[in-house]
Amino acid sequence: MKNRNLRAGIYDPYLDTLGGGERYCLSVAEILLNNGYNVDLFWSGDKSFIEKAETRFSLNLKKLNIVPDIFNSVPHSISFFEDKNALFDLIHRSKSPLKIRDKIVRTANKIFTTKKYDLIFYLSDGSNPFLFAKNNILHVQVPFTKTELKYNNMLNNVKGFTYNHIVCNSQFTAKFTQKFFNKKVNVLYPPVDINKFEINNKKENIILNVGRFDNILNAKKQDILISVFKKLLKNKQIENWKLIFAGGSTQASDQNSYLNLLKEEAKGYPIEFYINPDFDTLKSLYAKSKIYWHAAGYNVKQNIHPENTEHFGMTIVESMASGCVPIVIAKGGIPEIISNGIDGFTWLTTKGLYKKTKNLISNQKLFEKIQLKSILTSKKFSKENFETQLLSLISKK
Repeated sequence: MKNRNLRAGIYDPYLDTLGGGERYCLSVAEILLNNGYNVDLFWSGDKSFIEKAETRFSLNLKKLNIVPDIFNSVPHSISFFEDKNALFDLIHRSKSPLKIRDKIVRTANKIFTTKKYDLIFYLSDGSNPFLFAKNNILHVQVPFTKTELKYNNMLNNVKGFTYNHIVCNSQFTAKFTQKFFNKKVNVLYPPVDINKFEINNKKENIILNVGRFDNILNAKKQDILISVFKKLLKNKQIENWKLIFAGGSTQASDQNSYLNLLKEEAKGYPIEFYINPDFDTLKSLYAKSKIYWHAAGYNVKQNIHPENTEHFGMTIVESMASGCVPIVIAKGGIPEIISNGIDGFTWLTTKGLYKKTKNLISNQKLFEKIQLKSILTSKKFSKENFETQLLSLISKK
């Protein structure tokens, strides 16, 4: 039974990057909209990303409301409600230093605004606010280490009292997050709409990788994959195969230095690039590819810098649902998806990636066996399961 006239607010400071975390939050928005909530998205930047998100992630966000960002807005840009005017006039007339007055304004605005919501879903960037809705969910996507958190444990625990739930995208992320809160951390694996992916029985000799073209947090390490592919070709271990990269670029393609480096490394080889593909294009690439590669976290000491690994791996699940066999790095949250030798293969060194790829390509029976298991495993991470678990969590205030 759908809720009626309930109001939810969602905050994600990185919405315009359209990464995995953004798909997670916008999927939450879609699910809430489908269950009768009026959903506001706190955002003061360029709103054109919504249309791009609908196309790239195959989401329906037509009824989503965009409202001013109360969490990062500067005070003069905040639109206050009438019942707050007297308080804010008093603050502005006070003789306190400007920085203190601005901080008071921000805090007061968050309190007044969030109290009007039945639910707040907040993606943490390492700083955790006080939230005052009837039901508050703090979502942690990145396994921050102690030195990276902006506030100490005591303050985090005080703020934790205002959260009904703390949610992480994997057991890996939860392991690090739990250290900073005297409160249970729940794992809610990201939603993958596996029913929208197709399995082509006439697959082509394609190795696919999907991921952003940049070298920032949890870089996808496409350059490593290019080097291994070139080595396989040079040693005549594979013939008539090609490597395809598909992913997003927030910059124009010709201005993305990392993408240009990859293209330079790929010159003269059967390597193709799809920049900012829409969902239908991506679905088609998955459907016709045989193998899925993933390298985010390569050469990373994950106990020291867990943030530089793949914290879950939604594209891996998408590939599995499409009948690809994943050969992916055993770092971050990825081992929670893949059991090596059962529904895919994992590796830690480029030698391991090379060897496991060569063996799979030369053994059709092994490919078919792993492919079947991989398809079955992908169903654990379906959007339907995510929706059931999310709504169950929300009901437990």
